[in-house]
Amino acid sequence: MKLTTRVATLAFAAFAASTALKAENNAAQQEDAQQAAAAAKDYSTTKKATASTGKDVKKVVVPEQTTTPTFTCLVSESYDSRYMFRGVDVLAGTGILSTTFAPTWHITANDAITVPLWFGTAVKQNANASAYRELDVPISYLHTFDSGLSLGGGYTLYNYFNLPGGNRPGGTGIQNEINVTAGYSKKVGDVTLNSSLTYYYELGTGNQYTYGSINPGSSFLTPSLGATIPLNFLKKDGSITFNPNTQYNFSFVYNANQAGTYVSGANNWQFQLPVTWQVTKVVSLTGYWAYSYQGLELYNTGKSLGWAGASVGLSF
Repeated sequence: MKLTTRVATLAFAAFAASTALKAENNAAQQEDAQQAAAAAKDYSTTKKATASTGKDVKKVVVPEQTTTPTFTCLVSESYDSRYMFRGVDVLAGTGILSTTFAPTWHITANDAITVPLWFGTAVKQNANASAYRELDVPISYLHTFDSGLSLGGGYTLYNYFNLPGGNRPGGTGIQNEINVTAGYSKKVGDVTLNSSLTYYYELGTGNQYTYGSINPGSSFLTPSLGATIPLNFLKKDGSITFNPNTQYNFSFVYNANQAGTYVSGANNWQFQLPVTWQVTKVVSLTGYWAYSYQGLELYNTGKSLGWAGASVGLSF
């Protein structure tokens, strides 16, 4: 039972392979490692390009660079009023605080490896969130072509502590996941248009391992569309951007419904409406509102849900 989607995970101005929107909002992941890798690429090429997941949606406008640094790092601290992950309201009744630390190695001007570490904690304890904690350890690779096309892949180890409804010892669970992603970015005037397609596959855990927390062999598909739009009527220097994006997600025996049965089909439709202000070359602020609709009666999740969040980002 994978219950997570980040919108506010990564506050990056790039759209790239959303999502994961970890807390698909909770920003990304979209959420997730892909967003960090894409943002890293934009950083090195001086262009603005997702999210998620990530882990999906909080995006930092990357400061313009004249040369390509070998190593960069993005750090963010975020709050989301709901922890939505891949259409599921993981901690129904409370929000989540999260920290992202994403070092990136720019192998070449077109290749980057990113390790966007993510740690989240429930804002308060309730029936669905008994001191919930989560640590994600992703690694992703992204190659960007001069045409605007990008291809990448990655692996994520999810570690859950006090997992809601978890029947593992101490409520602890882990999840092993691989992903592949393709994206395309095109600039039209001052606006950058983005699209991506990311596929996630669950490896499961070793035989007799008692901490597995996802259906082995299940998978999840996230097509995304988005844009980066400078709000020049607010700041003529382009430091304030509106970064809307939308996803129509598909589950392949990935999420469970209210009856506990793993289901396949159209998982959920969602959109995020983040605005980012690049205050200085290092500091950025992001706020967003998001909405999700699902018809599969997903576990612990309403049919129609909205939520909001904010983050502070630092780029080095």
